[in-house]
Amino acid sequence: MKRLLCALLSVVLSLTITSLTLAAENEDGQTWYYPAWAVEAKYNQPIRVLDTDSGLGRYSLKTKEIGIKDLVKFHGHPCDGLIIVFIELRTVLEKLFPDGVVDRTDLRVVSKNGPCWVDTAAMMTGARINFGTLSLDSAVGDGFIVQRISTGETYSVHLKDGVFPKEQAELESKIRQMHKEGKQIDGAMIDRVETMADQLSTHLLNTPSEELLDIKRLPDYEFEQKFKAGSRGDVINKDVPR
Repeated sequence: MKRLLCALLSVVLSLTITSLTLAAENEDGQTWYYPAWAVEAKYNQPIRVLDTDSGLGRYSLKTKEIGIKDLVKFHGHPCDGLIIVFIELRTVLEKLFPDGVVDRTDLRVVSKNGPCWVDTAAMMTGARINFGTLSLDSAVGDGFIVQRISTGETYSVHLKDGVFPKEQAELESKIRQMHKEGKQIDGAMIDRVETMADQLSTHLLNTPSEELLDIKRLPDYEFEQKFKAGSRGDVINKDVPR
């Protein structure tokens, strides 16, 4: 009898945990971490990638899709930085792989050392510091240099001047500076900058990439891996009250 009760309790607990998990994942029929502004966006289109089958394997016979929802799960949140990177890299990858399939074994990337930039670039391109295919260089700014290893074809990509709102940039800088100085940051400031970021993300995902990006081909580009550890900026306000 005791064993039966324990077994029933285990089942109930399992079902309860499953129910809570499903509620968190599908609140109001919408995955809570994948906002409507992304789901409904005109240019929210995934990339298709090719990888190998195993640690010692050959090319896979099938491809996989990677979209914004996948990137959010990996990175942690659907911020405007993630969206900027997604658009910049997707557009360049379309040039490097015109057949529509991105070979994640055949790419090198230069990125600034920002959490959104590095996380998204690593997942979309397969570039890694430990493989010598991801270089961290602040000189590249809020963009990337992307090279297809097998051909040497290389592009730089950045947002056009004026695409990133000046008011948002100023508020972000103010919040970071206040954190450095140990000053109190209230929830209203975070709410405001998050609203700005969501508005920018919505604009970016509903605007043709040619209106957003400056892309330049870099002939005879020589990749050089650089690395300098940095601090993670996207967690500095995690304890600010809502």
